[in-house]
Amino acid sequence: MSNFDLTAVILAGGKGERLSPVSEILPKPLVPINGKPMIAHLIEQLERIGLRRVIILTGYLSDSVEQFCRTLNSNIEIVCLKGEVELSPAQRLINNESRIGNDFLLLYCDNYINSDDTINKILDSGKEITFLIQERSEGNVRIVRGGEIEYTNGPRKSDFGFVELGYIKVSTPSFFETLKVQLDLNATLSILSHEFSCGFEIVKDSYWSLSNLNRYKKLRKHRKTILLDRDGVLLERMPFRKYLNNVQDYKPMIQNWKVLAELSNLGIDFVVATNQPGLATSDVSAEFLVSIHQKLAIDMTIFGINIISIFVCGHHWNVNCECRKPKPGMLLNAIEVFDLKKSETLYIGDEDKDFDAAISAGIKPILIGRAHSKNFDYESMESAKTEILNFFPALD
Repeated sequence: MSNFDLTAVILAGGKGERLSPVSEILPKPLVPINGKPMIAHLIEQLERIGLRRVIILTGYLSDSVEQFCRTLNSNIEIVCLKGEVELSPAQRLINNESRIGNDFLLLYCDNYINSDDTINKILDSGKEITFLIQERSEGNVRIVRGGEIEYTNGPRKSDFGFVELGYIKVSTPSFFETLKVQLDLNATLSILSHEFSCGFEIVKDSYWSLSNLNRYKKLRKHRKTILLDRDGVLLERMPFRKYLNNVQDYKPMIQNWKVLAELSNLGIDFVVATNQPGLATSDVSAEFLVSIHQKLAIDMTIFGINIISIFVCGHHWNVNCECRKPKPGMLLNAIEVFDLKKSETLYIGDEDKDFDAAISAGIKPILIGRAHSKNFDYESMESAKTEILNFFPALD
């Protein structure tokens, strides 16, 4: 079978709770790494190595994944198949057996191997099952019997010196036959590793993992971060004491977005920090706020803006909490969560309280628009671009 005839299958349905708070607004396939969502990297790689069809098994924020994939300029056929969020990887696969077939390459949406040559070696294998593994002190795979491998189901063990990273090539009907009995992917792989003489390739180069927040922060260490206010910066501001509580009033400030997309291309990611007292006054429901922020995240992602999180203070203005701007708590929380250096972080807002919160947090403020009393003359993000770039001279 040529690479052209092989289908890639990407498991992309889980909520990625260990990646919170990033995963609260983005599914793992859309989390940006080095300037583009993980799923874009995976699809570009699959196309490079000669595959013509990829099936993405979605669940959590499935519409966002499909919406983004429709924007990709790719020659590979992309099929998104939606399932319930609660489904296990095994059930997602079983539900789509007829679309997948018995010959496919199985990937996880949170791992990306940087070496195409390594993946090509997997594809060239003539074995029924071929694994991609990396050496670890504790793992779920070990090499036995003079070059065969054994996969264990359950906790990682010290006498299993490798972990399996996805990119599993399957070329046998026994996979689905076993999976439908076991209803568990790991148990199935364990049984098949004993049933067949499985092939394997050892990863020696670097790879990217979105398995948890700490791993993601390591991947971001060369990126810069700007904190943004929402209303008046990203979305048109509502009248005083009125709140965005319906989609009809959702109005992106596209001219500002164009500049943010340029900055993303230069190596900057964005975190939003916004006061939303409409939660406390019951003018905005928690469910709507989450949904509108998920919409904002996918819209910005498609626009080419690397947004990674949204922090919210939903307290009433009379509560005197530490997170509501002009106090710095929300900004300090974002700085702590993403291990940001204050000297390399700025906050862009449009009101005096944004300026005061940034100063109190120890980071540089930039104000745009005319809703503030400060002596700054940045009508828009475009007019502030020079100062932003001067703050990050290495990017200019």
